[in-house]
Parts: sequence; C-alpha cells; structure tokens
Amino acid sequence: MPLPDASVVIPSIGRPAALVNCLRSLANQTVVPCRIIVVWQADDIATRDAVLAMGGEAPAGLELVHSPEANMVGALNAGMRAADTDIILRTDDDAIAPPDWIERHLAFYRDPTIGAVGGPYDNFHPDGAPFMKRAPTRVGELTWYGKAFGNMYDHEPAMRWWAPQDVDQLPGGNMSLRRGACGEYDPHLRRYWQDNELDLCLQVKSRGYRVVFDFANVVMHHPTSNVSEPGRGGDLNVKIYNGAYNRSFVLSKHSPPHLRGVRLLYILMVGSVAAPGLAALPIAVKRYGRPARELRILLATWKHNLAGWGDGARVRAAAPPLRTACESQ
Repeated sequence: MPLPDASVVIPSIGRPAALVNCLRSLANQTVVPCRIIVVWQADDIATRDAVLAMGGEAPAGLELVHSPEANMVGALNAGMRAADTDIILRTDDDAIAPPDWIERHLAFYRDPTIGAVGGPYDNFHPDGAPFMKRAPTRVGELTWYGKAFGNMYDHEPAMRWWAPQDVDQLPGGNMSLRRGACGEYDPHLRRYWQDNELDLCLQVKSRGYRVVFDFANVVMHHPTSNVSEPGRGGDLNVKIYNGAYNRSFVLSKHSPPHLRGVRLLYILMVGSVAAPGLAALPIAVKRYGRPARELRILLATWKHNLAGWGDGARVRAAAPPLRTACESQ
C-alpha cells in the first residue's frame, strides 16, 4: 500500500538562520513531501528573504505563504489552508528532522483509524548541550479529572524502543494530521498559544480517530524562547495567565457533560504550581516567596480560568455536529 501524499507546514518568525537549518533537514528526507510551506508573518521580511536566498539548497516543493499578523495560530491555519494533501505535517523553525521523519509519520496513515501522529523532541541548550534526560511513565495523557501529562520531550534513549501508543495530545513541532480528522487551530487561543495541540488532538478524537505517539521518531530542537523559564519575572500574561485561559478554554470546549464540573473544580482548586489553584498556593509560596504576590497571582489566574471556561462553553454550544470516522468513510 503506497504512502499518502503529504505537505509540511512551518510557521516561522524572527529565526531565519534556524529556519534554513530546518529546511536543509527536510531536503534530505527518504520520502519527499508534495509541498513544504513556510508561513512568514507580519513584516518579518528577513524570514521571507532567507527562504528565497536558499536557491539550489532549498528542498523540493518549497513555498512561501504570508500571514499578515504575528500570530502562531493564524500562521498555522494559513499553512493548513495552503496545503492540498490528505496528510499535513507540522514542525517548528528551530527543529531539525531526521532523514526518515516524514516516512515514519506517513506509514501510520495506512491505518484508516489513525487521525494524528506525533513523536518526541530532544532539546538542546544554545551551547549544544542536551537537556537532562528523563523516563516518564505517563506521556501525552489527559486524565478524566483534567490534569494533562505532556512528558513528550528529552526521553532516555531506551524509550525509543517503546511501542507506539495511543495518547490524548502531541507536541506541536513533531506532529502530523489527517485532514479529514480535524478542523483548524482555534483562534481563541492566546499567546504563546499553549494547548493548541491539545485542542487539535481532542478534535481528532472527537471524530472517532486515534492519536498515536511514536517514541522512535525524534526531532532535535534548539529552542530560543525564554517563556517557559522558571520564576515570576517577565510578562505574567504570557507566562501564566494566557496558559491558564487556554487550558480552561480547551477543557470546557471538549469535556463531556459528566466531567465538566469535576475538571473546572480541579483547575480552580488544584491547578499547578506555575498557575496555581488553591491547593497549589502554599507550594508556590514556598518556591517563589512573597505570599502577597502569590495570592494576587492566584486571584488573577482564577479570573483567566473562568474567562477561558466561559468562552470554551460558548464555542462548544455554537459548534455544528461532528462527523465521526465511521460516518466519514
């Protein structure tokens, strides 16, 4: 059975040198995609010009698409609309794909029940040193009460031999989607658009398709953003509150009726140390100090949680009925 046709979408802004390295890795794939779509954003002409300057180094099928705003979700949706293949792969501009990256993704889609596929990242510091490795037991899981386990990065080498497993979410920089298994990235999600992958994967599952994580298909990632660095410095809207909004929005939008109350209660009463609920507040005070500030953060987090939950409920109520995988075939 032949592999399906595929396109690769890369949203990019402000990292032209890293983007060129990413594109070079896509020029050496064992399976050549139909199209590689780089979405440059707003007035970032340096990214556009870096792609144009590649000349003969550029991978086959390379195209530029412009998204008028500097917005990750908007750029992703512009790229998905430009792609005209059944399978769409997504990676980041600061990632390097192994030569069989596309081939491994596409092999899963011979199974018509699979709607999305992903794999892990190996992260590297600016000096080239790898992040600390770990061996988590729960990967890509959303619990019934609303806690999400990511753990899709920096695995111990032995985990590459683990069998692929069904999950609830995937990492954005190493994932692929069956076009008929989902819609678009939700424009309600806020910068840095945490949980956009969770939202899309839950769309896939709601249509009756499987989401699969392939431990062996590892990409190298050289992150430059400091948004996820620990501590309470910087823009708290980006570091804490937008993420709290997004998680609440996604859970409200996708949770079945019998779990909505439990999940909202978990968000407000437990949360996480970074975006605390009531139970996490003492731990946050111990870690970060300044009890008065942490109390203000808790109250602001609650405000954004409730805003996200309300917006998610409105989107859910307005959504048309979905076709399941069985109905689509």
